[in-house]
Amino acid sequence: MKRKHYLKPKKQRDLALEKITLLFKEAISSFKTDPKTADKNVKLARKTAMKFKVKIPLKFKRRFCKNCYSFLLPGKNCRIRTNKGNIVYYCLNCKGFTRIGYKSKISSKK
Repeated sequence: MKRKHYLKPKKQRDLALEKITLLFKEAISSFKTDPKTADKNVKLARKTAMKFKVKIPLKFKRRFCKNCYSFLLPGKNCRIRTNKGNIVYYCLNCKGFTRIGYKSKISSKK
């Protein structure tokens, strides 16, 4: 029999989302001095999101590697390219990549 996974109370989820945004802003500012601290902040933000069942905002979701969970800063440890209707984020730490489509489905049907 499957277990039901209930959502946490709204107030807790809002606080968790606030904490996640704060951790990512901290990661952005601390990356120049210590990249490992930025990576720790990303991992902590992910754990918080999983614990309180909150989605990480899209603007932050693309700022970390999905393979090694390190904070990505374009030009420093990340390469961004376009390729056949995709934006490709290439992590220089683990050599992993993420493809994100950018062409709309309506324009491709014409």
